[in-house]
Amino acid sequence: MINTDESDMQYCFLDSIILFRELPKATQIYDILRSAIVNSSLPPGVLVKKEVIAKKLKVSRTPVSDAINRLEENGLLEVFPQHGTFVSKILESDVRQGAFLRKALEVAAAREVAKSATPAQIELLFKNIRYQESALSAGDLDDFHAHDEEFHKLICEFTGYPRLPRLVEGSRGQLDRVRMLLLPDATRPAEVIREHKNIVEAIKAHDADEAARATIKHLDKTTDKLERLMQQRPELFES
Repeated sequence: MINTDESDMQYCFLDSIILFRELPKATQIYDILRSAIVNSSLPPGVLVKKEVIAKKLKVSRTPVSDAINRLEENGLLEVFPQHGTFVSKILESDVRQGAFLRKALEVAAAREVAKSATPAQIELLFKNIRYQESALSAGDLDDFHAHDEEFHKLICEFTGYPRLPRLVEGSRGQLDRVRMLLLPDATRPAEVIREHKNIVEAIKAHDADEAARATIKHLDKTTDKLERLMQQRPELFES
């Protein structure tokens, strides 16, 4: 019998979640917990309780353990033997490394996709941007962030390299946590949409060099804002 205590309230975001039977449970749990860490529903330093997660999601501990292992591999969780598993703190070095790896992978992806993108793929990218615009108009920053992530994932998928989206996702763990802190910036989401449009226009024109330049400009602007945030809010980070 699991005792309910005050700390278990940290997991109330799981109460309304129902897993899909046709999808792997571990993958779904990974996505749910990753999102909770990125948006600070599970803030740095929180103890991760497998038994509470399993009970709330009505699953065994096995898929929860598999999801937790993957989150640890991506730097979002830390395991301390004899003490437990905790949400990791945001390390400045991890943020910078994530930005470096993301840039290397996504610039190469944009260049590759620009060479061979189909009309259907280009339309999916424009459709995603329309969703971003709708989310921003509605003031739903969580939905905007989800479509922002999906935009970059689509470009990676369109390369035809099945491991690439997961490699990029792994590099972005800590980076995405900090990017969420930038969303309340009144001007940044609209800038992101304009930058995304520039990337897609270059892909549509099959201009690989311009697609790479537009992606670099987009990612560098985000990195510059992250660096300023780390200087302005040092209490959020560990060096």
